[in-house]
Amino acid sequence: MKFHSLTICAFGPFAGTQTVDFDALSSDGLFLLRGHTGSGKTSVLDAITFALYGNVPGERRPEGLKSQHAPMDRKPYVELEFSTGEDRLWVRREASYYRPAKRRGAAPQKESQALYIKRLRNGEWKPLPVHKIDEGGAELASILGFSMSEFTKVIMLPQGSFAQLLHATNEERRKILEQLFDIGTYDRLESYLWEHKRESEGQLKELDSRITLHINQLTSSAAALLGEDMPSTEELRPGELSEPLLTEVEKGHERLRCAEEKAQAAAEGAAEELEKLTTRHRQLTRWTEHAELRRVHEEFRAEAVRAEHRIAEHRAAETVHQWVVRADRDAETAQQKEKSAVSTEHEARSLLRDQSDVNAETLDAAAEEVLQLRARLTDPEALGLEERYTKLSSAAQTAEQAATDAQLHAHTLRSQAAAAQEKLETQQDKIVPSEQLDQEVEAAQAAVRAARTRMDRVAQRDTAASEVKNLRQQVEQAKDQQNQAESDLRKVSQGYLQSLAQELAENLSDGEPCLVCGSTEHPDPLKRDQETVTKEELNAATEILQQARLHSGSLAEQQQRAHSQLQEIHGELSADAHLSEEEAKAIHSAAEEKARMAVQRRRDQRLLVEQVQEMREQIVALREDQTAAEHTAGQQAAEAQRLSEEAKTVWARLTELRGPHPSIAARVEVLEQWQLVFKSAQTARQEAENAAAAAQRSAKEADDHVTASPFADVDAVNSARLPQETLNDLSQQVTAFADTDKRLHFEAELEDVTAGMQRAERGETLPSQEDVNDAQAKAQQARETAISTQRRFAEYRAEAKAVERVSGDLHHVLTQRRDQAAESHLRAELADAVRAQGGDNDKGMRLTTYVLAARLERVTEAATRHLNVMTDGRYQLLLDPERTGTRQRLRGLDLKVYDEYAEQERPAESLSGGETFMASLSLALGLAEVVQSEAGGVGLDSLFIDEGFGSLDDHTLESVMSALHTLQGEGRRIGVVSHVTEMHQQIPIQLKVTKTNTGSALELIGVS
Repeated sequence: MKFHSLTICAFGPFAGTQTVDFDALSSDGLFLLRGHTGSGKTSVLDAITFALYGNVPGERRPEGLKSQHAPMDRKPYVELEFSTGEDRLWVRREASYYRPAKRRGAAPQKESQALYIKRLRNGEWKPLPVHKIDEGGAELASILGFSMSEFTKVIMLPQGSFAQLLHATNEERRKILEQLFDIGTYDRLESYLWEHKRESEGQLKELDSRITLHINQLTSSAAALLGEDMPSTEELRPGELSEPLLTEVEKGHERLRCAEEKAQAAAEGAAEELEKLTTRHRQLTRWTEHAELRRVHEEFRAEAVRAEHRIAEHRAAETVHQWVVRADRDAETAQQKEKSAVSTEHEARSLLRDQSDVNAETLDAAAEEVLQLRARLTDPEALGLEERYTKLSSAAQTAEQAATDAQLHAHTLRSQAAAAQEKLETQQDKIVPSEQLDQEVEAAQAAVRAARTRMDRVAQRDTAASEVKNLRQQVEQAKDQQNQAESDLRKVSQGYLQSLAQELAENLSDGEPCLVCGSTEHPDPLKRDQETVTKEELNAATEILQQARLHSGSLAEQQQRAHSQLQEIHGELSADAHLSEEEAKAIHSAAEEKARMAVQRRRDQRLLVEQVQEMREQIVALREDQTAAEHTAGQQAAEAQRLSEEAKTVWARLTELRGPHPSIAARVEVLEQWQLVFKSAQTARQEAENAAAAAQRSAKEADDHVTASPFADVDAVNSARLPQETLNDLSQQVTAFADTDKRLHFEAELEDVTAGMQRAERGETLPSQEDVNDAQAKAQQARETAISTQRRFAEYRAEAKAVERVSGDLHHVLTQRRDQAAESHLRAELADAVRAQGGDNDKGMRLTTYVLAARLERVTEAATRHLNVMTDGRYQLLLDPERTGTRQRLRGLDLKVYDEYAEQERPAESLSGGETFMASLSLALGLAEVVQSEAGGVGLDSLFIDEGFGSLDDHTLESVMSALHTLQGEGRRIGVVSHVTEMHQQIPIQLKVTKTNTGSALELIGVS
């Protein structure tokens, strides 16, 4: 976990908004948080804890975190940006506080705590969908991997809690280590093995239950099946039960099979006797019924013959009667036709008297004359006269209107041609020669090119002047840097010579000659009063001077080239050298405008020439159209005269054919009506004559049929005809007699009737119904006995199969139980070993505890390296495998120290206050190192230590600081909270908290 920035507002002693850049503050790996007592050093750490967990360590409550110095309406909040693993997050948590009420005089309103979270994705902050503060807290906890209690034991070590990890109980230490190290695989393995053990035990219990169930099922089903034949099974084992029971079941099966065969044979014999008796009874009964029916049938034969004779007379009389009825009907029709013909002829003669188009006197002559007149009027030429007259009249009017329109069009074209000629003469006077226009355009474009060149050179002049000025400043700065480098080199050279002299003086020994003067006495050797200057520092200073000289020379050459270029541009501009860039641009714009106007004038003149040419062509076309219009007017006038004369001739012929009628069609329609009337009269007369002839023929045919029939006259015919009811009765009698006759012939051929007749001839008697009933009862009883025996045999066979199936199931479960017992034993031994509940686990530790103990052992090794530096090799941190917690599974996570001075081990609780501080700090540093190296663990990139340094003496403090300085190059961020003066001097990068009457403020010291 790495912190990047912190913003505090109205929180604790901070009334306003304070921001901490942890990236800058932690650039050296180690920084100091200092300030007077009560200024707010611990509040900075509390702000981090509050942002992450919504609470602060110690006795303080999150409801009282708002600054007393801040205005009442200012919202207290903390914003923290941090990264953990691959995630970078931003958290804003607003503390609960009371704000002023909106209404005057009302009580303050409480604002609850609020939480907002964002995650950085692809360079953009994306809010996390947090709807409730509890959901947000749970989301943060899952991301951090720490509870607040664990966070304050390994990362944020508050006042009074620094040694909690060292002095934690095994249970507490286990929870911290489980959060820091990924032991999920081992924990899942423990659970997996334990669950498999329980599963195997459960499977054994289930198999035992199934064995008991199958034994009960086998004995109960066998007892129910065998009854008194059931053998004793009390002394038999489960695997020995099946054989004696299945043997007895097979014996019972054989007994029932024999009984079933006997019952079936008896039932078949009784059924055969019943069939013989019922057959004799049926055949004799059928023969007796047939003989009685034949006797009654013969008694009705004479009556049936008489009924057939009466039906025959009726049918003959009915035939003659139809001819008589037809003759009467035809006579009546002839009378009706004669009346209709007389009426129609009277109507036709009345019509002939009232018209003047036909001169005939008879109906036939009038019909012929109407036919001829209609044919003349319906001739195609006559029918087309009216349409022809209409078309000729319309065409004459159209031709006359066309002649008038052509004359008007010719007049209009004449006027348009005159106006166009006048406009043409005016436009021709405006044309300017094209040579003159081309010369004007070329001169204007040349002026534009000259102005553009001048403008570009002026811009280049200004750019070159600016570059010369900048290079002059850079040359001066380079010379200053060169002078500074020369001065630094002189100082380093003097320091290097001084260092050589000091080193020589330090190597002088009494009685040994000096390497410089050769004297063996050294009364006043040079003392070391400054830091040593190395050869590498001298070489570095020399290299810096050389680089400064090269840079200064390069800039001087660039300045000379830029100045020469500027002089060249001034020479090219000559008289225009005084122009500014804006003036040159204005001259160029004016030249461009003049050139644009010249080009536009030439373009307008060319367009004017094209327009004049188009006007000439338009005038020629107008005059041609005028001549054509005048010619068309003459042609249309002549055509109108011709069409008018032809229309008069057609009108005279049309008047003749119409007669007194409004049109030829109207006259034809009247003639068609007359033709229909005359035709109807002729048709009615012909139909009347035909009907009279038919009536005479029908009367003669009726007389002929009466004469040829067995009847004397028409009255005899009518007497022979029967009423329909009588006829139906007679027909039914004849039909019934015939049907009975057919039935008797059919029954005489049936097998039962023939067999019954033969039995009667042999003297066999009809069995009584009692004999038949007795036979049926015996057959039914035998059949029921057979069915009952068969059903009992089937039931026994099904129950026997069930006994065999249960026996097979018992054998199968016994085999499973034997195999499962061996596997369950193996699983139990393995599960007990990893959970320290027996087996081959001689250490008495669970697998997860063993893994955590291995991690903790690495932590103590890393912590011992730091503790050796701090205590000059006196103390080592070790695991204490013998001590246990309240439960055996916590064995192996206790800590102890080894004292080199006393050459013995002792509990960590026996350390003094200063020793406890150094041991706790070493443990925290070692824990961070191991967690950082563990793949999948929580990264501990940051560590905050609140106080504890005041308990150290000067020598111990120096050792502790030396250990902390060794961590600066390892990428870890360590923040130390202390008011010890020596700490201020040894840690240059600091976050200072200043306390004032209006609230505290933060200041970064030693950060560029």
